[in-house]
Amino acid sequence: MCYLYQYATFFLLTFVLLLHLHLRLRFSLVHVHSLPDFQVFAALPLRLSHAAILLDLHEAMPEILAARFALPPRNLWVLLATLSEAVSWRFADHVIAANEGIRSALIRRGVPQSRITAVYNPGDASISADPQTVRAELDLPPGRLIVHAGGINSERDIETLIRAFASLPDSVDAHLVLAGDGESAYISELTELAQRLGVAKRVRFTGKLSRERALALMSLSSVGVVTLEANPLTELAWPTRIAEFAHMRKPLILPKLRFVWETLRDGAQFYHPGDPDGLAAELLSAIEAPARFEAAIDRAETICNRFESSRMRALLRAVYNGLEGSIVAEAR
Repeated sequence: MCYLYQYATFFLLTFVLLLHLHLRLRFSLVHVHSLPDFQVFAALPLRLSHAAILLDLHEAMPEILAARFALPPRNLWVLLATLSEAVSWRFADHVIAANEGIRSALIRRGVPQSRITAVYNPGDASISADPQTVRAELDLPPGRLIVHAGGINSERDIETLIRAFASLPDSVDAHLVLAGDGESAYISELTELAQRLGVAKRVRFTGKLSRERALALMSLSSVGVVTLEANPLTELAWPTRIAEFAHMRKPLILPKLRFVWETLRDGAQFYHPGDPDGLAAELLSAIEAPARFEAAIDRAETICNRFESSRMRALLRAVYNGLEGSIVAEAR
């Protein structure tokens, strides 16, 4: 109910604000970001005055509901989310999806291919902060690091990462660095897990870092490891950290989730989500024999170059220009 209240309040506020701005400025195009997807109807007054409406789906609403609340596909709330999604994309002139996984899911649910474009968050990996300075500021020990940079939450499956790290042989001599925001209760659980497994002194929580410092820290990692649990949402996910690690030429070790695996295949090593032994084996292989990963690193970098920022900007501009062109033609 909290979500519904927040969504409804935000919808009403943006509806009023957008109408007020439109009466003054007369927009020809409105780019509406989800969630929720029905936020697109805040642009109803602009639609009536023939502005083009672009709906940007950062997530797929049915999958995010199913994942967050562990709901089956035929649950009433999931079905209502699917209906809301269908009504929303039909109202819009065009739809943007955050990746091809979400785009494919929407096409299966009826969106015409010509009306939906995948525009990725490119995950710019340009490093502006000095990595060694960041290392010193965070008081990290010398030697090998394995870095997770992102949210500290159960969906990221940090438990599996800690268990895998704990099972590495002592000869690896590494520290696990976990950078990012998280609920204090969950971080306490992870800390207790590391203590039980005897690796608490080699697991470091840095808290939230600026993007610049997080990228610098990631560049110090021996591997590009990304962990996620398996659920309807992550099966469609494309974490930007994958592209960032790929551009840093780190050997990628990733959960075998449908869209990630379909995209990279031989560009990464995969483990089954929730399997610490499988993850540990891949970590050990990448650390002990990095030369074996050169071909995979090259392949991953080539694949992720398709999502490079200048290409994504050009693609988005082409969508804008197409919509504005259709409005001009309609006016004639």
